[in-house]
This record gives sequence, C-alpha cells and structure tokens, in this order.
Amino acid sequence: MNQTHKRHTLLYTWLACLCLFLPLAAQGAGTKTTFRITVLKTNGEPQPGMILKISSRNQEYTGDAQGVITFQYEIEDSYTRSANLYFPTDRDKPVASFALEPENATKTFYLDSPQDIVAYKQSQQTFPIEGYVTTASGEPITGAVVSIQGTGRRVTTDEIGLFQIDADYNHPITIRADGMENQSVSIQAFLQNPNEPYTIVMQRKSSSRIYASAEQMPQYPGGMKAFQNYLKRNLKYPPQAKRDSIEGVVAIQFVVERNGRISSPVIVRSLEPSMDTVALNVIRNMPRWIPAKDHGTIVRCKYSVPVQFKIERPKPVQPKPLLANKDSILHKDSLLADSLRMDSVSMDSLRLKKLIPDSLQTDSLRLRPDSLRLLPDSLRMPNDSLLLKKDSLLAPADSLVAPKDSLTQTPDTNAEPQKPKKRNIFVRFFRWLFGIKDK
Repeated sequence: MNQTHKRHTLLYTWLACLCLFLPLAAQGAGTKTTFRITVLKTNGEPQPGMILKISSRNQEYTGDAQGVITFQYEIEDSYTRSANLYFPTDRDKPVASFALEPENATKTFYLDSPQDIVAYKQSQQTFPIEGYVTTASGEPITGAVVSIQGTGRRVTTDEIGLFQIDADYNHPITIRADGMENQSVSIQAFLQNPNEPYTIVMQRKSSSRIYASAEQMPQYPGGMKAFQNYLKRNLKYPPQAKRDSIEGVVAIQFVVERNGRISSPVIVRSLEPSMDTVALNVIRNMPRWIPAKDHGTIVRCKYSVPVQFKIERPKPVQPKPLLANKDSILHKDSLLADSLRMDSVSMDSLRLKKLIPDSLQTDSLRLRPDSLRLLPDSLRMPNDSLLLKKDSLLAPADSLVAPKDSLTQTPDTNAEPQKPKKRNIFVRFFRWLFGIKDK
C-alpha cells in the first residue's frame, strides 16, 4: 500500500513539472528575432562582404553581394546585446554598432571603406546633407553660418535651425554662430543616416577657453618678416654652441592673450639646453601680438613659432666673368699679335740677319760664281813693288798657291765683251795694298 502510494506521488510530480516547463520552453523558442541589416555606400551602391559580430558571442555573419546581412537571434529580457560591423579588410576595428532590439530588426547603414573615400576624393563627388543647429538646451539657432571650407559654399540656418548644403570628402564642414564655439563636423556623420537631419549642438563661448585655431589667427605686428627681423636683432648665439658648430631649430608654443600679451611659452621641439634657454627668453621678451579673432570675437589662441640657430659663414668670392666688349677683343688681339711678334723675333734670332746696305754692300757675303776669278795679270806685281825676306810674313809657297784649274779661265770667243764688274771688297783691299791698279 505504501509502495503504490509512493508511485502515484512520483507520477503526479513528474506530470506537474512537465506541464510547468513545456509552456516556458515554447515561449522561449518563440522569442528569436530575425534581423536584416543592409550596408550601403554613400552613393547608394551595396557594400558587399561586411562582417557582423555579436558582443560576447563567437558567431559571425557576412553580407551578400547586395550588402544584406540576415541572421536570427534570441532576445534576452534581462540583458541587451549589441552587434558590431567590420570591413572585411580590417576585422579588429568596428565601424558601426547597434543594439539588438526587436523593434529595430531592420536597419540600413551607409558606410564607406577607405578605398571608397579615396575614390570620392579623387572624383570630387558631392553629396547633399541636411542638419539642425541647436543650443545645449535644444533651442534652434537662427542665422548660424554653415560653410564648406575651401570651396566658398555656405548657407545660414532658417528660423528652426535647419540647413541644407552640398558637401564632399575633401573639405570639412564648419558651423559658426554668435557667442558659440565653432564646430567642425565630418561628412560621414551626416551620411550615416541620410534620411533624417543630423543635429549639431553648439556650446557657448568661454572667456577662459584657449583656441587651437581661430578664424583670424594671432599675428606679430608687421607680419612674419618683421618677426624674423626681431629674432636677428635679439637672438644671441650661445658661445659654446657656436664653437661646437651646433645648428638647428627650436620650436616654441605659447598663448596669445586677448590683450596680445605672450604667456605660457613651452618648448615643443628641443635642440640644446643653452639654445633652448636663449630661444625661450627671446620669445618672452617679444612685443605684444595682434590677438586672434573668431567670428568677430577676440579670443585666446595658441601659436607656435620656429626659432632658428644658424652660423653665418662668409660666402666664397667668385671671379667676375670678363665682358666680351670691343675693347677686350682688341686687347686680346693685341696680346695675340704681340705673342706672335715675339715668336717671330725668336725665330729670326736663329736666322742670319741681313747687313745694313750702307755698311757692307749687298754682295759682300753673296759671292757670284765669277767673283773669285782673277785675270791672269790680276796678281802680277812689279819686281820692285815690295821686297820681302824669306822669313818675313810670307806664308809657305803652297799655302797661297791656288790650283791651276781654279784660276785658269778658258777664253770664250762667242761671248760678248764683259764690262768691268765691281770687285769684291777683299780683292780691292789686296789690290790697294799691293798697289795694283785696274786697267
């Protein structure tokens, strides 16, 4: 009896548990939601191959050729998970994320890969964008200036703070309003949800804020040329650094206050301790600058300048080129003539110089064939003309005797009678010496 009772009790307990858990299991199986995520490019073309990962899960889903990712996920009531989208070229950096909620099971994202952005920049393609400009409290700002920097395109917001303008990837979008901090927004913020205007919240300006950039940057009185002249006059080169031939640039950043005074100079690029100190001192002692302005309001602004240390060295003197004028050409010609003349003189010095006509006659050195011919009686002397002893100055008998055939003249019967020719100076001298007269 007891055993039968126990069996019945176990059966009833099992049936009760079955009736309790079956509805819960059926209810859990029915909470899976089908998600359809579409990823497009900014120009509306599909972005294929996108990867979707669910946080803290190992599952991955890949988009098809149309950029569509379809998957099912069971929604948990106690915890909301998020999903991340990745480009196939970079699986570690998410480009978009969203919460997995049944009411947002169908979503569209406009995402451009780095390759797409490069193509858009090269083609300079523009896209229409729309946005709202409001204050931190949600009040619309009327008359705010929205401009595409570097293109000249600009619009102003209407009475509800709405604007529309064509933007591109090459130029930033800047929003300015009176009494508000400037805002720079990327085009991707507008294109990620092109079906709705993008809201831009402006913050009020603070007098203590230091601007990194302003509409009108601070300026040294007279411009950068005057600033360089100030450095040349006041920058003292450290002697040791100059002896060591240390050269370079020290970059210094400082704040130009609203009254133009220089404050908080710091070295952002160091060179050498003594040179850094000299550069800081010359920046501290600068005159007041023209302060920065942003949308007509004077603001504090950071500014950086290079202080260059360079040792001045004398430039090598280069010879001036000679001008090819007429005088130089004549001078060159005269020099050339003189050189040729010197060459001719040197050549003539090796030659026999001609004798002056009045000192020696022309035939003194040039002997004609018959200049040494003597008539048979040309050397005949009288017996009593001159007596010489045997041991006198007379040379040996054979020294002055000419060969018989050299003094013999063959008479030419057919030849015309010759006129007496002018005798050689030596012959005349000997004839005069021996007293021989011409016939």
